[in-house]
Amino acid sequence: MTPKTDYIRHTAKLTRQLALEAEVGPPPQLTAEYWKALARALEQIADGIESTSKRKD
Repeated sequence: MTPKTDYIRHTAKLTRQLALEAEVGPPPQLTAEYWKALARALEQIADGIESTSKRKD
């Protein structure tokens, strides 16, 4: 079973948008949506690492 990456990709997209906005003006404010997506992405990464390590055992 492959790990889910929806939130990881969503957070990457939001981060790219924030980086582009920062290039043309003042640093953008990080919203609650961004922090929630980042937290979920980190959970998906942790789940993927755990599932990969279980397969090797």
